[in-house]
Amino acid sequence: MIYAPKFPLKFDDTYCFENVDDVRQLVSFHLKNLIFTFPGEKISDPDYGVGIEKYLFENFSDGLFNAIADTILESIIEYLPYLNVRNVLVGGDPDLQTMNIKIFYTLPNSTTVYNASFDAR
Repeated sequence: MIYAPKFPLKFDDTYCFENVDDVRQLVSFHLKNLIFTFPGEKISDPDYGVGIEKYLFENFSDGLFNAIADTILESIIEYLPYLNVRNVLVGGDPDLQTMNIKIFYTLPNSTTVYNASFDAR
C-alpha cells in the first residue's frame, strides 16, 4: 500500500485522507507538481519547479520546445531521481497558447515504459 494523500484532499470511510491507489498515479502527481510549480514558489527549495506556464506566450519554435524538454529532463533528474526518463516531448499550438508535454519513463526494477501527459493553458 502506498501512503501518500490523494489530491484534492478528502476523507475516506475511516475518516483519514484517501491514499493514492498506485505508483503510476503518485508519479503523475509528482511530475505535474514539478512541471507546473514556478521556481521560487516552493519556500523550502527556491530552485524547484519548471514553471511551464511562463513559456506560453513565447514564440513557439522547435528550439523553444527542445529547451523546455531539456529543462524538464534536468528537473526530473534532480528532483525525481527514481524515474528513468526515456524521452520528453514538448509541443504546442501558438494560436491557442497551449503546450502539451509527454514524458516517457520506466520505474525502478521494471522495463515497462509508461507515459504521462500534461497540457498547459
